[in-house]
Amino acid sequence: MRATGLWAFAVLLGGCATMPADDPSGAAKGFHGVFLHDACIGENTAQPDTCLHTRHHEQSFVFGGKAGTTYDVTLRVRGLFEPTTMQGGTSPDPAHPYFYTGGQTRTPDYSQWQIEVSEPKATYTLNNYPRTSHTIYKEDFQVTIPVAAGASVRVRTIDANDREIDNGAKGKPDRQQVLEGVTDAPQDGQMLRLDVVRVTRHGG
Repeated sequence: MRATGLWAFAVLLGGCATMPADDPSGAAKGFHGVFLHDACIGENTAQPDTCLHTRHHEQSFVFGGKAGTTYDVTLRVRGLFEPTTMQGGTSPDPAHPYFYTGGQTRTPDYSQWQIEVSEPKATYTLNNYPRTSHTIYKEDFQVTIPVAAGASVRVRTIDANDREIDNGAKGKPDRQQVLEGVTDAPQDGQMLRLDVVRVTRHGG
């Protein structure tokens, strides 16, 4: 009986030793390489620097990690966006005022490019500007957001109308732009690329 008990104890220790450790980088793998392309689906002859598009594009996933743990996820955000204007939330980083937490848009006819997290519940807008215009903004910045293990994440663009400012239009200095390392040539419409820079335990 004693030998059997020791063997069982050894097996238990061995099992504990081989249990997977908390892997913060693996928890955030759903973010890495996310690419949304709001492509043109038709011409808009009334406004030739715009095109027709689908109003809603989305990629969603469940964040990984150890139950009960919240992680700080630093993302590299690259995008070619039209501007929207938000209100009722905050711009936490003065160096990147186009990154906006919470609130709602004042300009629903201009696309909102967003990351939505269920826990801690928050919506992050990536293309907040003081005013709207027929302009394509090229952005490349890093931002850190908290995400809890098991949280639902949605990366999306939404618009209230069927038109978008078209990066593929010619004849304007803000068009025909390229996201280096993402696309080899100018693409129509608008786009977003996310990559994970680092992941740490929140408060750790």
